[in-house]
This record gives sequence, structure tokens and C-alpha cells, in this order.
Amino acid sequence: MTFAAKGVEGVFYSRADVLFLPPSALFGGNLLQADPAQTLSFAAIIEHRINAEQPSTAPRSTSAPLYGTGARNTHAVYIPSSGGQWQLSFSRPVITVEVVADSAEAATKMLNQLVGRISDLSSQTQTDNGIQTAAQISTELSPGLPYVTYVAVRNDRAVGALVLLTLGLAVGIPLVTEHFTTSRRKPALRI
Repeated sequence: MTFAAKGVEGVFYSRADVLFLPPSALFGGNLLQADPAQTLSFAAIIEHRINAEQPSTAPRSTSAPLYGTGARNTHAVYIPSSGGQWQLSFSRPVITVEVVADSAEAATKMLNQLVGRISDLSSQTQTDNGIQTAAQISTELSPGLPYVTYVAVRNDRAVGALVLLTLGLAVGIPLVTEHFTTSRRKPALRI
């Protein structure tokens, strides 16, 4: 087990946010006057449709990045919560896309596919519902050029824990066995 723990490789990680922006003509080009709640509902619809099309095997975490959950070769698409531990709060019209993969190329490819599908689905949904182009909610990628980084696994702690566990069992099992067998022996009668 120690050698197996020592041989675990890290993962390549990438993350990007897809921002949902209201039509600029609606506010005279000043997006600071826009109410995020107007575009948040639409972002939630797109997020649910993406997750229905391409389900993820990644566990949901409230604060850990995807690579911190131990998942490999998967993705997470979600609207980030700004709430606390006991209450979710969705106040920003943003869909976050996180990807972990065994290679930088695979991470980049998966991220680009997901981000592209979000933008396409957003535009297609509005067009199918007869919304004019000038009145459509647009999407923007942040950062403009997503990064891919290698996240190494911290094997030293796992190896140290396994060594301590092995030593503890090697010493503890004989002591417990000896104590159990001596307590069950009946004392010899003296005459």
C-alpha cells in the first residue's frame, strides 16, 4: 500500500467562469445598472441543461476545488454559492466550469467544449424563443484565456501515515493477543 500511495500522480486542473451579461441596449451600455437577478434565472436554466446533457461524476463540495475532492478525469459545472455553511445563496449570474484530467491537452479540450456548449446553448435557447439579437443575454469568458495548472499529490503524508499504521499494528496485535490469552488461562491449583 505504501508503494501504491507513493506512485499516485497529480492532475491537470483548469477553471473558467462564464458570465451572463444583460443586453447592453437595455441599460444604455452601463452594465453596472443591471440587476443580476434578471440574468441569474437564465444562467440557472443553462446550468441545469448542461448538467443534464453532460453529467459529472465529481462530488459536490461547498468550498474545495475539484482537484481537492480526489476526482480524476471529470468536470463540474455549477453556479457558485455566496452563502455560508448552512444556507446557499446565488447572487451572481455566473456559471463556473472546473476540469481535472490526466493531461494538459485533455483538460484544455474538455474546458473549451463545456464553455463553448454553454455559450451555444445560451444563444440557441434565446433564438428558439424568438428573442431578437439586440435583446439577448450575452456570455463572456473570464479569464479570457483560461490557465491549466498541474496539481501534485502530497504523497509524503500518506506514506508516513501508512508506515505508522503498519508499525502500530505490528506492535499492537501481538500485545493484545498475549493479553487476551493470559487473561483466559486459569491459574494452576497448588497443593
